[in-house]
Amino acid sequence: MKLVGQFFRYLLNINTIWGLMILVSFFLCLVQHYLPTTTVIATDRLREGENDLTIRITDRKKETREFHYVVTREGGEVRLAGADQQPASDRPWLIAMASTGPAWLLKWDTRADGEYEMRIGDQPVATGRLVTLQSLTDAAFDYARSGFEIALGLVAAMVLFLGLMKVGEQAGIVQLVARLVHPVVRFLFPDVPRDHPASGAILMNITTSVLGLGNAATPFGLKAMQELQALNPHKEVASDSHVMLLGYNTAGFALLPSTLLALRKSAGCTDPFEVIGTCMVAGAASTITAIVMVKLLARLRVFSLSAAVEELMREKGALPVAGSSVGRNGQ
Repeated sequence: MKLVGQFFRYLLNINTIWGLMILVSFFLCLVQHYLPTTTVIATDRLREGENDLTIRITDRKKETREFHYVVTREGGEVRLAGADQQPASDRPWLIAMASTGPAWLLKWDTRADGEYEMRIGDQPVATGRLVTLQSLTDAAFDYARSGFEIALGLVAAMVLFLGLMKVGEQAGIVQLVARLVHPVVRFLFPDVPRDHPASGAILMNITTSVLGLGNAATPFGLKAMQELQALNPHKEVASDSHVMLLGYNTAGFALLPSTLLALRKSAGCTDPFEVIGTCMVAGAASTITAIVMVKLLARLRVFSLSAAVEELMREKGALPVAGSSVGRNGQ
């Protein structure tokens, strides 16, 4: 049972999940690259005689090309033109077409990538995406370059907001907000003494988060976690205050989502401020949900701090395994 628990803990690790997603994506790309595409076409879409088949492919540059073929149905069989079955670098080629009863299976291949649409006459019969190893590599580098360019655009906005934060700190605005937020901090973290350094770090973390300065809030959050660890009697188990601080920062309520605004501006948005109201409502809902769930789950035995401490001591052998019989003298 212990090995099963360790396996699931490893499996649910975020790095493990990302690694599995990358491996699955690469495997699916290999399948798409080396195996032909099979398209299912309803039987009634092909009439007796010649049928016009069109494959439209749109690449990553949004350039669309159309390729036209003639498919001849003769009863329960379909004939493909010999020229359409020859592999080519500039157009898709048809491999085979067979009947499965309720549908026809058209097997075809291409060296292109992008989104495709297949039509029989004027009726669309299938859509999908074509992926090759080259397109995977190109997309990885393109998105890496786009991420770098967006990050450069974020620098100017973050410098502006951090400068405003410094001005507010010198003017006493940040300290005023901290005093206003202090009753909320006492409610969320009742185990933290008022004059303890953890209280000040938590105040600054919440204040900067509410003002939308996520990058400025991060060092305060790390400092608060460090000070909370000094108050934690069980160093290997997260305390209720640790969980509350993590839940609050994960929810991320902000009056001014400066990072999002800078990101929208960097991406070329003409009105980056139009999402402020929506972000405030979503942030308030997620923050309230996080606080309520942390408070409620802490009251349940299975999620309580005492249960986590008992499990840790049991793993270390300091407590008997649940369900075992132990006498008064430990015999």
